[in-house]
Amino acid sequence: MERTLLALRYPLLGLLVLLLPFLIRSNYWIYMFTLVGIYIILAGSLDLIYGYTGLASLGHGAFFGIGAYACGILQVKLGYSIIPAIVLGTLFTCAFSALSGWPMLRIKGPYFALGTLAMGSMVTIVIHNWDSLTGGVSLSGIPLPPTIEFLGLRIDFSEKLPYYYLVYFFVFLSLFLIRRLNRSRLGRAFQAIRENGDLAEALGINILRYKLISFVIASTMAAFAGGLYANYMGSIEPEIAGGHMSFNLLVMIVVGGARTLTGEIVGPLLLWFLPEFLEAAVVYRPLFYGLVLLIVIILVPAGIGGKFRSLSPRLAKWIP
Repeated sequence: MERTLLALRYPLLGLLVLLLPFLIRSNYWIYMFTLVGIYIILAGSLDLIYGYTGLASLGHGAFFGIGAYACGILQVKLGYSIIPAIVLGTLFTCAFSALSGWPMLRIKGPYFALGTLAMGSMVTIVIHNWDSLTGGVSLSGIPLPPTIEFLGLRIDFSEKLPYYYLVYFFVFLSLFLIRRLNRSRLGRAFQAIRENGDLAEALGINILRYKLISFVIASTMAAFAGGLYANYMGSIEPEIAGGHMSFNLLVMIVVGGARTLTGEIVGPLLLWFLPEFLEAAVVYRPLFYGLVLLIVIILVPAGIGGKFRSLSPRLAKWIP
């Protein structure tokens, strides 16, 4: 019986996502949950390099921003449609992450974190100052996907609901891929590097190569989330690639719990929605994030997901 219930966890979660818009009946909250879905993909991508591989990146938002801007520029400036724009923007970011990651991953510890922070700052500066290409303070006019006919149904993406379902399709796909990846031989190599890089290297694992693979996969996922974000918002600013975004993502993972799918979901939900309910906290969001991070580090260093998993072996089965 328990095994059957465990197998139903994910279908029940999918059913909840499917029915949620009809329960809340609010375009504003559908809009908010769609953004949370994009942040879940983004947080999951950071957890791949931070939680599973042990690399503390403070520049992950840069790849989100590059993906968003590449997708937006291809559509606004060059007239591409959404699918080629997202694919090409994601591939461009993949190549950029490989080129930038190769030298940065040769340094370790806080120096790597500072290197990624510097890279993120440089990306933000380039986006902000290359106004003939990026629009400077804002790139606007990014279109939504066109209306399509599917199985006799007319899907109009100018409405909130179709894009919500599109985003959550990719949320489930990304979480599934992360889970499968980290149970594979490649994922075990990532975890060996996290636990003891020197020992992993002594056992024959090419540390630099596996770190680079993790870095590129995570950056590519972040870029794809950026493409979804750009088309949903219709307008993007350089700040989405900056250190503030990267810090927020790191807080989401630490608070939710690294190396848990629960953490990748709970972190964005908690840190995106709670300030919305506490009106004053919206204004002081960075301070709020800092306080939450401090409290979690002191009281529940394993994060919310990690804490629940540690309460009992039976509960751990239910917390992926």
